[in-house]
Amino acid sequence: MLPSNSYARLLWLFGLGLLVTGCGRTSGAVAAPPPPTPLSMTVRLAPLPSPTATAPVAELPDRLVIPSIKLDIPVVELGWSTKRNDAGSIFSEWEVAEFAAGWHKNSARLGEPGNVVMSGHNNILGAVFRELDQLRRGDAVTVEAGGRTVDYVVHDVLIVPEKYATLDQRKQNAAWIGAFDDDRLTLVSCWPRDDNTHRIIVVAFPAESLAQQ
Repeated sequence: MLPSNSYARLLWLFGLGLLVTGCGRTSGAVAAPPPPTPLSMTVRLAPLPSPTATAPVAELPDRLVIPSIKLDIPVVELGWSTKRNDAGSIFSEWEVAEFAAGWHKNSARLGEPGNVVMSGHNNILGAVFRELDQLRRGDAVTVEAGGRTVDYVVHDVLIVPEKYATLDQRKQNAAWIGAFDDDRLTLVSCWPRDDNTHRIIVVAFPAESLAQQ
């Protein structure tokens, strides 16, 4: 029996139409769509970073060995002191080691880049650097520090005026014990053996760096 109200009758007919549409097919339920095809992906893992090499710890030199002149001596740290000359001017003077080579504390340590500087007496208090003038290019020098060893090769042996040198010459002499961008070892003493009118300067470079050239 149809509802008497016209509006209600339309709703009833509309609902009946939805039921017929959804349930009146003879083929049964609609087949589900096939599952999506999996995507093909290539995963590349980034390589792990190489471990960073740990830089060797810089050490204070504690021994100097030069076989060609039969030298095997301890190395001690040296600083400087402030003095006043006869004219009243104040100046700085390097200390000098006794019976040892003296490492200049403002120079490079073993294991860090720069100029490793050592000085020593040539005629008193052990005269440890007396034979520096016998060194020749290619002679081996070894510096030890805290159990570590670095081998050097002599490159230059220089003798320069000091006592009667001009101020410019002395500045040039002093530059040899200053800072350098490369790795080197510089040994300094007075010369000649019976006087102190000149300076002898020995410059050596690491054997490893020379081998790579």
